[in-house]
Amino acid sequence: MATQNDQIVSDWDEWLAQMGQSSGDPAEFVDWAIANGRLHSLAQDVKKMQRRRVTTALQQVRRVDGDGIEYRGKQSVIDFEDGHPVSHWFDTDTGGSPRLRAKAIKQRRDAIANDVYRAKCDRDHMNKRHGENHQFILDFTDDCMEKEAADRAEREDDAA
Repeated sequence: MATQNDQIVSDWDEWLAQMGQSSGDPAEFVDWAIANGRLHSLAQDVKKMQRRRVTTALQQVRRVDGDGIEYRGKQSVIDFEDGHPVSHWFDTDTGGSPRLRAKAIKQRRDAIANDVYRAKCDRDHMNKRHGENHQFILDFTDDCMEKEAADRAEREDDAA
């Protein structure tokens, strides 16, 4: 039996074929899927949507410290309680414990490393599949330095 995700992917592929497209916008797909009875909202879906709204709001909290460095004001950690993942959010200025703060940093780094690895695998596959040679530099030191310099320049412009 197909999982919910498998069914959505199957519907997505059918929608692209019907539209005669090789790519598409998820918002347009949702309109099509609802109109064609492919997506339905269940009570648990409403709760998930509200939870997502809350976590999105928490993720977007930005603050600037005394040195002008912008940082995330809220952080999250996934812990396991009775074998189930539980998300713990805390304020980076006033909340959390040393253990939670260290775990948040580690989990964030692990997530970034996973994203970079997935991107490298995607690049490798597309290069092989299409006989192309797209590059993907794995060292992000220069990128971080450029973003830090841009932030600094923006703060200086704002101060002037």
